[in-house]
Amino acid sequence: MAVECGAITAIIVLISVVFFRRKRKEWAFAALPLTLVPLTNVVLELLVIRVFKVEVTAFGGILALLIAVALAAAWIGAVSQVLKSKRTRATYIGITNAFNIALAAILINTMLKEFGQPIFW
Repeated sequence: MAVECGAITAIIVLISVVFFRRKRKEWAFAALPLTLVPLTNVVLELLVIRVFKVEVTAFGGILALLIAVALAAAWIGAVSQVLKSKRTRATYIGITNAFNIALAAILINTMLKEFGQPIFW
């Protein structure tokens, strides 16, 4: 899943760059917290496991993803303060946190499948 998460991260960074070029700084910064969970998976799989040959247990991988979700939620809350409307802010917080939680759940399930213990399907 490292390649897929790398693609997700690249697309979101590209979206953020487009927002910056269009002079929409608040939305450019608002898109960046969506990169934390997939980037954590990329770093964990490619850098830690494949490059540095560190053996990561299922618990360690799940813990890293849960920490990434928590940090992303805090980052989302901080970034949401620049949004003008309460309704926009609430929608942004709900959708971005739902995205991060859903992606983390998929990654955790995939990780557990590799260890022979899928929890969802």
